Amino acid sequence: MTHLQTNDLEEVQSVVAGIYCAHSVLTSGGASADAAGLDLIRRAPQPVVKLHYGRSVRIDAGTFPRLMLMQTCLDGSGAAEQGSLRAELRRGQTVPLSPGLATRLAFDSRFAQQSVRLDIERVEALCSSWLNVPALDRPLRFDLNPFSAALEQAWSQAVGLIVSYARSGLLLPASAIANLDEFIVSLVLSQHPHNYSDDLRRPQKGLPPRLVREAERLMRDGELHQTPSKIAAELGVSLRTLELGFRAVHDCSPSEFLRRVRVAKARETLLAPKATTSVTEVALANGFLHLARFSAYYREVFGESPVHTLRRSQPRGTLAMAVG
Repeated sequence: MTHLQTNDLEEVQSVVAGIYCAHSVLTSGGASADAAGLDLIRRAPQPVVKLHYGRSVRIDAGTFPRLMLMQTCLDGSGAAEQGSLRAELRRGQTVPLSPGLATRLAFDSRFAQQSVRLDIERVEALCSSWLNVPALDRPLRFDLNPFSAALEQAWSQAVGLIVSYARSGLLLPASAIANLDEFIVSLVLSQHPHNYSDDLRRPQKGLPPRLVREAERLMRDGELHQTPSKIAAELGVSLRTLELGFRAVHDCSPSEFLRRVRVAKARETLLAPKATTSVTEVALANGFLHLARFSAYYREVFGESPVHTLRRSQPRGTLAMAVG
């Protein structure tokens, strides 16, 4: 985690350019006494940054090369222009900025932002997977409008989880990171309009039952960092085809089925624990970052909390390790 607090605007500009892209910054309305501040909360795979300039600024970011940014206004107000389109930025709103467009930003002196840089290759690969095509035939671009209220709430919770883990310094298992990053990408791709939204809404046929069974095998026997999109890619089908197949056979989504598989694997570990086994360790190892939700899922399936399972399975003298 990188923290910067300074009155040197050029220093902030240099750090921001290293994270995002080269840009020019002009102050307007006179300089403010407030220092600029930047926190690089998470570096990779999709950086999270908190930033305020402490003064009114106008920014020219050129064509936003290879930069897909979800920008949330935490305080103050501003505006974003991409090409001929413009969006106002208000507190508690997130606006997606897409690559390859002439981009200009204007922030008032109180403006503070928290932004997530999405991995463009990851977003476009997921979109092409949903469409069942090898690659997109044009760059993916989101509508320059604030998120809906429902998406804003889900986005805020997901990014809040990322921030809390980044600040804790906890080293997450690959399965947990893969699930969290795919979730935030799929959240925006499925819930905010973009230039492929109409294509994604077109009817598709579901997966044949034999391939649903093969997908189930991959979920049960594959690596823990498997995600529905990776399974769809391995089967050579779109994620929507996989979804339709699972709904026809199991009346649930692939994500819900995979969650059941992981809850079952977690139970296997809790029923045969080591002396140092903890619920937190087991949850994270199986791709669950939100411990309260893991406990709720577990109780729903097995009728008891994971802590209870571990306590009655734990060797004598090690009960104190159950929750940690």
